[in-house]
Amino acid sequence: MSIHMHGIVIGSLLASPLAGFLQCDSVQPEDEPELVTETGVSAEFAADETPEVPLELLFDGEVPTARSLNLRELSLKQLGKFVFFDKISVPAKKQGCISCHDPAAGWTFPDTKINKAQVAAPGAAKGAVGTIRPPSNAYARNIPLQPGCGPLALPCGGLFWDGRAEGNVGPLFGGATTHIGAEVFKNSAPLEDLFADFLGPVADQALQPFPNPLEQNISQKAVCTHVSKSVYALLYRVAWGEKIDCTNAGFALSFKRIAVALAAWQASDEVNQFSSKRDKALAAEVKLEGVNVAFPLKGLTAQENLGHELFYGRAGCAVCHSNEPLAVFPDPNRAGLDPDELYTDAVFHNIGVPRNAKIPGPDGSPGLGARPLVIVDPDDDPTVRLGQHKTPTLRNVDKRPSKSFVKAYTHNGWFKSLESLVHFYNTADVDGTTAAAFGVTRCDPAKTDWTEAEALAAKCWPEPEEQGTLAIGFVIGDLGLTLTEEAAIVAYLKTLTDTKTVKPPPLLQ
Repeated sequence: MSIHMHGIVIGSLLASPLAGFLQCDSVQPEDEPELVTETGVSAEFAADETPEVPLELLFDGEVPTARSLNLRELSLKQLGKFVFFDKISVPAKKQGCISCHDPAAGWTFPDTKINKAQVAAPGAAKGAVGTIRPPSNAYARNIPLQPGCGPLALPCGGLFWDGRAEGNVGPLFGGATTHIGAEVFKNSAPLEDLFADFLGPVADQALQPFPNPLEQNISQKAVCTHVSKSVYALLYRVAWGEKIDCTNAGFALSFKRIAVALAAWQASDEVNQFSSKRDKALAAEVKLEGVNVAFPLKGLTAQENLGHELFYGRAGCAVCHSNEPLAVFPDPNRAGLDPDELYTDAVFHNIGVPRNAKIPGPDGSPGLGARPLVIVDPDDDPTVRLGQHKTPTLRNVDKRPSKSFVKAYTHNGWFKSLESLVHFYNTADVDGTTAAAFGVTRCDPAKTDWTEAEALAAKCWPEPEEQGTLAIGFVIGDLGLTLTEEAAIVAYLKTLTDTKTVKPPPLLQ
């Protein structure tokens, strides 16, 4: 949408209805013009921007006026939202964050055809393609990568499937990405007080897709230039208190600040809604019963409540899919009551996922694209880490734009349905009694390109993509569930779908 279509000039900006906006709570560096007056953004502050779009339109026409909120923080988050939905790439308008993390698809890849086959997302450049399935970016806990969590002291935290966006000032493992630190504040204590919580793995991750030739394929300086000329450039100015600097001396800092804005929006309530059927049923129960809440919940069906009971009980799903690593819940009726449950322990596991031969490998060999994703601890044998990937959140695991839409599951997308994935968890130990009861055996190892559909038809599971899994036979693979119980777990997982879908800012539509 062209900004000239609005016929808006700077005069309308100065008449912006922002009276009473944060005059007490906004943070103002010394010797800088006031951001906001009783009639809007001050003329002195905006003089060197000459924006054609007033601030309220950048907030979708609904600029909050609560004095307890801070205009800088709101602007930082809104800047991140614009950048997230803007396809900033080379070639232009080919790929953006939204391309791999679509809210309508549960913040994952939105193309059914690709999910059915190669799974890895195509990049902006012709012929470019990634090497792994894009994970969900919602509910990404901003916890730095740690060497040990839980009773077994397993690595946890960070972002990407391998945690390489550590969020640590000093990298703990080999292959860590660049860390964004306090340099983005330029020794401004007020700004650091406002934005420090947005530094960490999410901001570090946000640096990576833009210059990646397999993704957005655009330089840091070009990203800076794009934002500086965009319809939403004023948001940068309001958030950071100065005009975006895309000179050779300044673009690197501006690019990091854009990444911080992306992290700020991804920390917002828009992205982390907690608006699912499960959340609403729990909230209703808390409102009625207070501290005496317990499952089953009145707002869930009998099948969904059974799925919850199994999830936290006999199926053991919560061992990895709860906020506590290796958590044990002896009473399922008293478990799962945390309103902020993220359904991931953020720990790295090898669950024995079969190889996906559809993923193009970096050396041309099919199905090996995910192999390099491994935490490398110099004190360990790195082969022990092969096949370990961060536990994904189960929130929005079934969110999709239509009933016929196909999602892909696990890091390499080999599984195409929740039903088959839960069946794998139940029967993956081909030497176990559960597999025997279902007639499940090991697939012929001579065939190395088994698909999910072929394996299900043959009642077999292929060899794991990487050997060394400790999960099969320990916490998964021989659960003794019936088909009815498998279906109940799937039903419960479907209650974790957020009920609202975030739309792009109207100015980008």
